Amino acid sequence: MTKSLFAENLKNLRKYHKITLEDLADAINVSKSAVSDYENEKFSPSLIVCRKIADYFKTSIDILEFSEILEKNEQNKLTLNNPESLPKQISEAKEYAEVLEKQKNELSLELRLQKQKVESLSLQMRLQEQLKASKLSEIELLKSQITLLQEKITLIQK
Repeated sequence: MTKSLFAENLKNLRKYHKITLEDLADAINVSKSAVSDYENEKFSPSLIVCRKIADYFKTSIDILEFSEILEKNEQNKLTLNNPESLPKQISEAKEYAEVLEKQKNELSLELRLQKQKVESLSLQMRLQEQLKASKLSEIELLKSQITLLQEKITLIQK
């Protein structure tokens, strides 16, 4: 499965373009610490902030999320990744998103089925309780009838 590259791409793009945390934070209207947290994967930005970041770097959210935008060359310096590979990476990202959507739908269906099972078992328990209460009432009625019959027998014997 493809992993998210958002934090790594954000940090690398910012460094590649020699942009400070403060400059980027000002440009996308968030705090410097928020940008740092995005880069260090402490928390993820909202979709609106993701769009601002993508627009700022003139790219798409898909590319930020699923493509290696920059790579290190032999001198360990960041360079732009081969642009021809991006459509393939975007395609892979879309396939991954489709797989995730399918898994989400399957899990949603499984959850609904489990909820129905719980409701069914709950209904069965209530029916068992009602049956138990009915049987207890029947037993009490039979006890009363036995008592009455015993009283009749006693009266007849006198």
